[in-house]
Amino acid sequence: MNYSTDRPIDREEQDLLGRSFFSKQLGKAIYEYNGKDGLVIGLFGKWGTGKTSVINMAINEINKLAENDKNKPMIMKFAPWNYSDKNNLISLFFQSLKNKIEVQNNKEFKKKVGKALSDYSGAFDTLLLVPGVSSGFIESLKSLARVLGDNLREKVDLDRTKDILEKALIKANKKIIIVIDDIDRLTNSQIRDVFQLVKQVADFP
Repeated sequence: MNYSTDRPIDREEQDLLGRSFFSKQLGKAIYEYNGKDGLVIGLFGKWGTGKTSVINMAINEINKLAENDKNKPMIMKFAPWNYSDKNNLISLFFQSLKNKIEVQNNKEFKKKVGKALSDYSGAFDTLLLVPGVSSGFIESLKSLARVLGDNLREKVDLDRTKDILEKALIKANKKIIIVIDDIDRLTNSQIRDVFQLVKQVADFP
């Protein structure tokens, strides 16, 4: 008797359901995207239909296409699990991103983008220490900084730190691909938190 662990596949060679062609085209489209704005792609399908397998094969295609690319895309898988609230989700996201940048071989990229990212996430962390602040809405945080006075605004300026980070990302000209999988396993409120994170907090070039 044969048993199946129902685990996602990793390689094109394992595909028995004809999903590899679509996966490779998806990976190619992501790799060749040359727009300056951030791009969000949603992969929809019922639970258990193989979305993770498609993602894995698409990532493999990106890595294959970038094999001789001196400025290879940075790929980060972010798992939005075990977070207590929106504040914690944002902190986990930025910490994961900083950790991924730290292991890159490009010293210039690590220095400039890593520093700008630390300043931006630090601005969020400082504002989130204030009771009653909702982390999902950037405009509310900016308003809070203005209300609390010049001293705090000098230390915590989301507009300024985000502008510096965006300029650093554009100058680095390095594609950053972030994969958030298994969103269909989250609760409705958690899904909203993730969507707010993607659209309102991490909307970078």
